[in-house]
Amino acid sequence: MINLNTNLGALIVQSNLKTSTNGLNTAIERMTTGFKINHAKDNAANYSINTKLSSKLSSYYAAQDNASMGLDMMTSAMENLDLISSHLSRIRNLAEQAANGTYSGESLRAIQSEVAARLAEGQRIIQNSNYNGIQLFQAPEKESESKFIKEVVRLSEEEALAQGYTLIKTADELQAMQDNLSGKYILMNDIDLAGYDWTAVGTYDNRFAGEFNGNGYVISNLTINEPTKQFQGLFGVGDARTSYSNVGLENVDIKGQRDIGALIGRFDTSISVSNCYSTGSVTGIERVGGLVGDSYKGAVTNCYSTCNVKGTSDTGGLIGYNFGVTVSNCYASGDVTGKYRVGGLIGYSSLGPSNCYASGNVFGETNVGGLLGEAFYRFSNCYATGNVTGTTNVGGLVGNSKAYGFDYSYSTGSVSGKENVGGLIGYNDTGSSSSARIKNSYSLSKVTGEINTGALIGYLESVRNMENISYNTSINPRLTAIGYNKAGIDETLIKNDFPIPKVPVLPNIITFQIGIASGDSSQMSFDLEFTLDLSIEISDSESARKALNQIDELMAKINQRQTEFGSAYNRLESALETIGVHIDNLTSTQSTIRDADIAEESSAYIRNQILQQASATLLATANQTPAIAMQLL
Repeated sequence: MINLNTNLGALIVQSNLKTSTNGLNTAIERMTTGFKINHAKDNAANYSINTKLSSKLSSYYAAQDNASMGLDMMTSAMENLDLISSHLSRIRNLAEQAANGTYSGESLRAIQSEVAARLAEGQRIIQNSNYNGIQLFQAPEKESESKFIKEVVRLSEEEALAQGYTLIKTADELQAMQDNLSGKYILMNDIDLAGYDWTAVGTYDNRFAGEFNGNGYVISNLTINEPTKQFQGLFGVGDARTSYSNVGLENVDIKGQRDIGALIGRFDTSISVSNCYSTGSVTGIERVGGLVGDSYKGAVTNCYSTCNVKGTSDTGGLIGYNFGVTVSNCYASGDVTGKYRVGGLIGYSSLGPSNCYASGNVFGETNVGGLLGEAFYRFSNCYATGNVTGTTNVGGLVGNSKAYGFDYSYSTGSVSGKENVGGLIGYNDTGSSSSARIKNSYSLSKVTGEINTGALIGYLESVRNMENISYNTSINPRLTAIGYNKAGIDETLIKNDFPIPKVPVLPNIITFQIGIASGDSSQMSFDLEFTLDLSIEISDSESARKALNQIDELMAKINQRQTEFGSAYNRLESALETIGVHIDNLTSTQSTIRDADIAEESSAYIRNQILQQASATLLATANQTPAIAMQLL
């Protein structure tokens, strides 16, 4: 008896058919997509490189869009200034005519009428010139005023309801937020909480996870007297991805234990706090801030506090404890009192602020600073003007700087302590980081101390780069720049002839992200502060002649501003060209790694197609072999 258990020929043909089919499918995929690497299995190493290149390309495209928007913004500003300049030119011609002394009173009134109309139009242009909601010509802010840093365009009831908000009009409705902690709430009027027994919305175990929009209204007279309880404020604890915006808290009186702030005691990851302010007093023990007590990752922007703040540790005029929160365009002006890690703006900060300042007096013992008590990251464009008093690690700007340094920052308030006392920094240790630097900064602080006392830095443990930092020797004639120079840096590099660097003043700074990194090299800041006094009177020939000088001054101011906008435009244009070069280079590199050779893939397609057809024919033949063998039996 003969057994035919296999058909070897058919198996061989099937294997070859499978191979040719896979090759054919691969060729089809590559010709269809245009890529020779479509999956990690195609080439694991190059797939990984291509993924990274794609991510970087995407970032550069975003930076390209950012730079283009910046160019549009600068163009809009310059065109509006051109319009104002044309109106002033016409007004000057009118003033020249009126200065002749041959015009009647009626003619002068007609001239003044046109002048007034053109001045009104110029003022309208200044007030209404904006780009994407950003005012192009911003007047200086007065910190004494309790108002929002950014103007709030209030939503009507109909608009708020259409956006899914729950309307709040009374104190009871405000308190009722605790009944639905994931709701979306908006204020419809000011609310006075005088005499109201307020319970902070959200606890540690049951956190607020919604959205709160103050809509430009004010909550006044919030009073909390819970000295043994933690997580106190209008809100107690906020969960991830919540937001708080556009609310003023006036005349607060809050007493608690830990995690205490006028707006919120503590918030966690991805929380946004914007365009909020507080006035009054906040008192606690640990992690106490004028606006926010304890913060973990998120952003605080365009906010301020004038509250007087008292605590023991991690106490700040705006934020008590900051771990990974971006703080920008903010300030604090109240007095701050504590013991450990006490700052005019932030008590402890793991992420450096930008475009911020503090003007209140600061009192503490260890790690006490006019701006930051203890800092762990680089900051920029900041200053402190309040007096600072402490014992150890006391600085006009930072008490204990473990940060990568700072730039374009300064201090002016007096600084007094016992050990490690400096006009800018009390104690500085940046470790061995190559990015650590202190640049373009100065101190006008009168410094008094006993041990390790310097006009700029009390105790310098380490720093890799110091450039253009200065102080005025007449203020501290008996002090060197550094009290104890353990780092051994060349102090001759520190200029004492006092070249004052320009430090932008909040809140008129706009920052363009024109790169893909988080550092200064990828950013460009521009000061939007600009005002014109457009009040010109032409009632007679004498006032007309005075107006000529006034108009010339206005036009000179406009010309200077146009130059600044033009310079910013050129920088943005250069950045855009640089980004374009990066995109071209990355695209070329990616193409080399990823793009398919269509001619090669076409050949592979034809080859595998022929093999597939041949294999199919041979398979049919091979499948007939067993039948032939059976016929022989």
